[in-house]
Amino acid sequence: MNLHQLAASFYPRPMAVNFQERLRSSLGAALGIAFTAIISLLIARFFNLSPWLVAPLGASAVLIYAVPSSPLAQPWSVVGGNTVSALAGLIVGNLIPDPALGAGLGVGLAIGAMFTLRCLHPPGGAMALLVVLTGAKAFEFAVFPALTNSLLLVGFGLLYNNLTRKPYPHPVLAAPREASGLLRITQNDFAEALAQHNEVLAIDTEELNQLLRASELIAYKRMAGALTCGDIMTPKPVIVVFGTHLREAWQVMQANDIKAVPVVDRAHRVLGLLSQEDYRREAGVLEPQAPDRGLARLLEPVRTVHTDKPEAAGQIMSLVFASVQASDLVAEVMPRFSEGDHLHVLVLDDKKRLVGVISASDMMRALFHKAA
Repeated sequence: MNLHQLAASFYPRPMAVNFQERLRSSLGAALGIAFTAIISLLIARFFNLSPWLVAPLGASAVLIYAVPSSPLAQPWSVVGGNTVSALAGLIVGNLIPDPALGAGLGVGLAIGAMFTLRCLHPPGGAMALLVVLTGAKAFEFAVFPALTNSLLLVGFGLLYNNLTRKPYPHPVLAAPREASGLLRITQNDFAEALAQHNEVLAIDTEELNQLLRASELIAYKRMAGALTCGDIMTPKPVIVVFGTHLREAWQVMQANDIKAVPVVDRAHRVLGLLSQEDYRREAGVLEPQAPDRGLARLLEPVRTVHTDKPEAAGQIMSLVFASVQASDLVAEVMPRFSEGDHLHVLVLDDKKRLVGVISASDMMRALFHKAA
């Protein structure tokens, strides 16, 4: 790193937050602290208590109102972190009278306790330090003002953030187990990267995963440009009809090295999509303990007049499939791959007749060829 890079590293990076969000955060923190202060003062006067408001609450307000999605700003982190840190400072203050010696120990004990109780909250360190430096000894301090202030600030945060359309507490986002469509990052990949990073992140990990996936989608859309589905589709795709025997349809997929085949009627209108997953599902029904044997039974021709197992493609095909028109932009099709389990998108004309198929590999090949 040269001198210029070193100097540039100290310059603050711009925040991707508009004026409206900055105003919302600032107003929320101001109102939250005011609400907490007024109620706490009333309580203090009624019970003749002092102190009634603690300084670390200002830092808590920054987290609750400016970054409400952060794990460090969630209700348990705020209430638990501030309270346990106050207790840590009180314990150290009572055991070690010298604040110069107790300061570091109080903060260190607070951090260790917050990690253990899963309520890491940066203002907690300031709370422990405040207790040690002011020489507070009464353990009631942990209840009032520490716990009480925190509950009031969080309570107002619940109301204000949700009224201003900022979910709080931040909901747990559903994380996909496997990569779907274009996106190559699986949940296991993400978990392994976090383990290697081995550091607390100030953002919810599931939300970070969602941001990575959204960023990849945006990049794909940028690369797609004006490409249409007709530009990248496979025309005249392999098809089967409703009555095609399952053995024959399976052989068609194997011979063409494809994982799914459209099922059409005589007018070439799509009735459904037959995939290898459909075969595996039915095989599991026939032989729950031995899927391979179940697949063999499914493909075996029946020599009798009546059978209880399905024989035709139309009997096990999926009626749910993704479809587009040839004139649709590729960028509009990407969410079909990334936001669901669709590995193929069918291209239909205005009369719902099949004219082509787009697979995830078609999409990747087109995008990366264009990018190159």
